[in-house]
Amino acid sequence: MVIIKSPTREYCEQLFKEYKVPYNIKIHCYKVNQVAVFLAKKLSESGQDIDIVLVDRLSLLHDLMKAVALKKLDKNPLFKADPTAEEIAMCEKLKKQYAGMHETQITSAILKDKYFEFAKCIENEGDSSIFTSEKRVEEQIVHYSDWRVFVDEIIPLQQRIDDLFKRYNGKIMIRGLKLWKKRVADEFAVEKQIFNKLAIKPDDLSKILK
Repeated sequence: MVIIKSPTREYCEQLFKEYKVPYNIKIHCYKVNQVAVFLAKKLSESGQDIDIVLVDRLSLLHDLMKAVALKKLDKNPLFKADPTAEEIAMCEKLKKQYAGMHETQITSAILKDKYFEFAKCIENEGDSSIFTSEKRVEEQIVHYSDWRVFVDEIIPLQQRIDDLFKRYNGKIMIRGLKLWKKRVADEFAVEKQIFNKLAIKPDDLSKILK
């Protein structure tokens, strides 16, 4: 296994403060981090070669710039969103600075000078043009964990897929329903691949990681 130089956890947490990441996005990142690190450690214990530090940092920063990708920051009880004026101002500043860039591309741009390979992993994890099964195993774990978490609640993969289909229906239909169905099948294949190596089932996650 090639070890990728990852930022320290303290550095990652400082980025949340520096870029005024809204509370609801922060708690989502920390919950995805909890799930991803748990799975990475369990897979490592089962004998799989896993860079747990990479999983830890990738999962923590996977949605660092999510707010910048949103059309508007506003109060939304469903998503536990209640942004401050300071957070909104930072988001607008970043929108102008990184106009037209995907959220993971922005995070990559911020990190690439110090952590070039790690920055590429951030981009790959969030790249929807790459099927999850084709990504590096650490990226697969983070992506899967992200799809299992709605805000800070662990939910079944099918429930998350239904939610994403409803919220991003326009984009999905433009790309084609056939492609979406292939991607969904791939997500379930990755889930099966992960849990075939473990002594737990996908539904056990929410009970274990309360």
